[in-house]
Amino acid sequence: MRIAICDDDEKCLNNLKVHIESYMKSHGINAEFYAFTTPPHEILESNTAFDLAFLDIQMPEIDGITLAKELKKRNNKVILFFITAFDEYRDEAMDLQIFRFFDKPLDINRLYSGLDRAMEFIDKSYIDIYLESNNKQIRVPVDDIKYIKRENRKNTVFTVDGIFNANGSFDELIRKLPNTFFYLVHKSFYVNIHYITEYGYKEIYIDDTRIAVATRKQADFHKYWFNYVKRR
Repeated sequence: MRIAICDDDEKCLNNLKVHIESYMKSHGINAEFYAFTTPPHEILESNTAFDLAFLDIQMPEIDGITLAKELKKRNNKVILFFITAFDEYRDEAMDLQIFRFFDKPLDINRLYSGLDRAMEFIDKSYIDIYLESNNKQIRVPVDDIKYIKRENRKNTVFTVDGIFNANGSFDELIRKLPNTFFYLVHKSFYVNIHYITEYGYKEIYIDDTRIAVATRKQADFHKYWFNYVKRR
């Protein structure tokens, strides 16, 4: 998950980053952080598509509204949070389908609550990828993927509608998928936890398929699973 934080107040930016990092770590979600102070030219000059963005609305040179519009072009499903002490921008911001507003100074409980809702939203969102079938490219909603298996150099994707092959490396493929409900339980299995039919500390089942949980991943996956169950 890629997260952008942009605020011309460095103290506020660092405080926000600390709390978001803490949330992601406690929920077992891998996140890359991109923190920018004003002017945020780096964020505009890069081609990075973000999953979450926390933007201060009122900044010199480039305001948060302009920045949000650019981020939406890169990823229409980016979840936008605005941080502001001003109400005058809210009407314009609503046109961008802002997920949540946070006032300054930041209310940490509201932040965590907002992140909970954002994770639930991502869990239910559909992201499409293209998989190979009979030399054709088939569009598949990510939420329909049950699990991906790596065997030698072959990647097999098991979905609700059938089994597909995927080009490219295993690592490249799993980077396309949201890690809020996918988990690498073993170096050869990336599973969608929505489809787990039986959970055990050392193994899981998806339908009739037994998948071993790697020993070094068992403790972290156990925590991740129960955080997921709690969100449901």
